[in-house]
Amino acid sequence: MRYGHVEVPPPKNGTTYRGIAVCRISKETQDEMSLEDQEALYLEQLPDYFDGRYELEVMATQGSGEILERAEFIELSQKIDAGQYDFVICEDLGRIARRIQVMILCEAAEDSATRVIAINDRVDTLDETGWRQNAFFATMRHESYNRDTSQRIRRSQRNRFANGGMVTQLLAGQIKPHPGASEAECYKDPTAEAVYDEWFDRLERGQTFRMIADWLNAIGFDTGPASKKASWDGTLVRLTTYNPLLKGLRTRNKKIAKRVNKTGRRKCVAAPEDMLLTREAPHLAFIKPERYDRVVRMVQKSNERFAKGRELAKNGRPAGTRNDSRWPSQHVRCGICGRKFVLGGHGRKDRMMCDGARSYHCWNAMTVDLADLASGVSNEICRQIETLPEFDSELVRQVRAESEAMAGLQNHELQRLNTERYKVLTEIDRLTEAIATVVSSQALMSRLMTTEQRLCELDDEIAEVAAAVPITPVIPTAEELRKLAQQEFLGLAVESREYAEVMRNIVRDFYVLPYRLIDGGTISPRVVFKLDLGSIEGVQVPNQLDCMTLDCMVDLMKPPQREEFRERIVALRESGLKEREVAVELGITQTAAQRAAKLHREMIRRGVSDPWQPVRTHAEAADCFQRISHPRFCFTPLDGFTRKFPVADA
Repeated sequence: MRYGHVEVPPPKNGTTYRGIAVCRISKETQDEMSLEDQEALYLEQLPDYFDGRYELEVMATQGSGEILERAEFIELSQKIDAGQYDFVICEDLGRIARRIQVMILCEAAEDSATRVIAINDRVDTLDETGWRQNAFFATMRHESYNRDTSQRIRRSQRNRFANGGMVTQLLAGQIKPHPGASEAECYKDPTAEAVYDEWFDRLERGQTFRMIADWLNAIGFDTGPASKKASWDGTLVRLTTYNPLLKGLRTRNKKIAKRVNKTGRRKCVAAPEDMLLTREAPHLAFIKPERYDRVVRMVQKSNERFAKGRELAKNGRPAGTRNDSRWPSQHVRCGICGRKFVLGGHGRKDRMMCDGARSYHCWNAMTVDLADLASGVSNEICRQIETLPEFDSELVRQVRAESEAMAGLQNHELQRLNTERYKVLTEIDRLTEAIATVVSSQALMSRLMTTEQRLCELDDEIAEVAAAVPITPVIPTAEELRKLAQQEFLGLAVESREYAEVMRNIVRDFYVLPYRLIDGGTISPRVVFKLDLGSIEGVQVPNQLDCMTLDCMVDLMKPPQREEFRERIVALRESGLKEREVAVELGITQTAAQRAAKLHREMIRRGVSDPWQPVRTHAEAADCFQRISHPRFCFTPLDGFTRKFPVADA
C-alpha cells in the first residue's frame, strides 16, 4: 500500500498496526504534562504516515537521554530486534537517546522491518532516499546539545561563584540564614570555635580521626547541615579536616563529572588545575590559615605509611583482590558472635581476630596466628582421613535403596510435567490457529498469553526437577578415600590458592571458640569445624550418608607451665618422688610443680578430664579483655546466629 510518498507495508499480523510511542522527560522537576503533550502529538500526526487501524503502546519515561543503561532504552532495543512491532514514533530522536547509538538503533529497526518515525527530525526509515542523512545530522545535533548545555551550566555556575553565590555546602558550626543567602550573609556559631580549636589540638597530639569522632559524639557536636550522617565517624572527621573552608577559603571545581561513553553515566574525576576556583571567606574561618596548613601537613605526613594501601585500593591489585584472603582468612568465624575472623588482629598482619571485636560488637578479642590455624586444621584433617574406618555395609545398602527410590519418584514427576507440557503446547497451537482466522479477539489473546506463561513455568519446573535427580551413589572404601584426598589436596602447599579453594569446599561450620584453664589465667582458642569428605572431587555420595561428615576440633592453645608438665608431675609423684625432686627432675621450679599438682587436684574435685573450660559470656572474660569496659562496647551477635557446638562443649 502506497501512502504519501512512501510504500507502506501491510501490518505484520495482517489486521492492525502495532506501534510504540516514545515519550521522555529528563528530570523529575520537568512538567509531567510534557509526556501527555508528546502522546497527543503522536495521535495527531499518525494519520499523516499511514492509513489503517493501529494499537499504540506508550513508553513514557523519565531519565537522562545520555544514559544507555536505562531500562527503557534496553527494552525498546529488544522489542525492535524481536520484530513484532510495525513502527516506533517519537517527537525527535533525542527522546529515544541523545547519543550516536540511536543511529544504530534505526538501522536495527530497518533490519527487523520496524518503521522509525521522528517527527521533528524528519526521519522515516521507509524513506530510503534520505532518512540516514537526516538521522545522522539529528543525532550529531543532539550530542552537541549535551555538550553545549553542560558548558552553559558550568559557565553560569562560575559566574555565580565569582559573585559570592553557589553556597552549596557549609561545615558544622557554619550557618546559612536562608536558602538563597550569599556567602557574605552566612556566619559561624561562636560556640563552635572552641570545638574546632580542641579538634586541632587533638590532631597535634597525634589522635586519630576515629578518636576525634568518638569525642565529638560524646559532647553532642552536630554534624552540620551538609552531612547526611547523624553521628561523626572517622571518614566525616577526615573530610572536614581537609576542607579549606575551616581556614576561610572556599574552593570549587576540584572534581568534575566526566561521561563514560560506554554507559552514558558520569563519574567523578579530578578536574584540570586551570578549572579550580577559589574565594576568600575569612568571616567563616575557625582556624588560622597558618595553623591549618601546618596541622594538615603534619597529618598527611603521619599518614604517608598508608599511601601504598590507598594506591592499591585505587588501581587494584593484579591477580587477586585488595583484601588479603589467605586461607583460612575470610572463612573461619567467631563462635561467639558469628562474624568473620580477619587478618590484622591487634595490629599484627599475620594474626586474625573477630571483626566484631574490632567494632566493639563482640567481646571475643583474642587473636589466632594464621599459620598455626592453617597447620592445625590441615593436620587434623590428615589424622581424620588416616583413621577413617570402613563404612558399614548395611548403612550403605540402605542409603542406596533410598536414593534409588527417590530417583524413581523424581522420574515419575518428570513424566507428569512433560505430559502436561505437551498438552500446553497443543493448546498454544490451537489458540494460534484460532487467532489467525479471527480478525481480533481480546479473549483469545489473553488466553494465549496465560498459556504461554504456564509453558514457561513448566519449563522451569522440569529443569529444577531434572537437576535434582540424584546420581547413583558411589561409596568409596576408606583406602580409596585416602587416595582421593592425597590427589586432591594433601600434596598442595598450605598457603597456595588451590589448597584454599579445596579447603573452603570440605571445611564447613568453621568457628573459633575461647577457653581457659579451670583455675583461671589467659583465654586461648579452640577451633571446631565439620569435615565434609563427600565434597572431595571424585566422591559421589548422597546427603543422607552422615558418616561422610565428621565433627573435628583443634586445640591452638599454648598451655602454661602448670598444664604442660601436669601429667608428668602427677606420674612422678605417684612413683614416690617429692615435689622438690620432681622439680629438679623436670628442670622447673618447685612452685611450678606445686601449681600443677593443685590444678590436678581441682580437676579431680570437679570430676573432669579436660582442664580447659569454655568461656561463653562476657562476664567470664571481663578480667582478660579490656574492651568489654569500653563505652562503645555493646555485644551484638550477627543476625540469625545461634551457638551450637556440642563437640567443643562436650
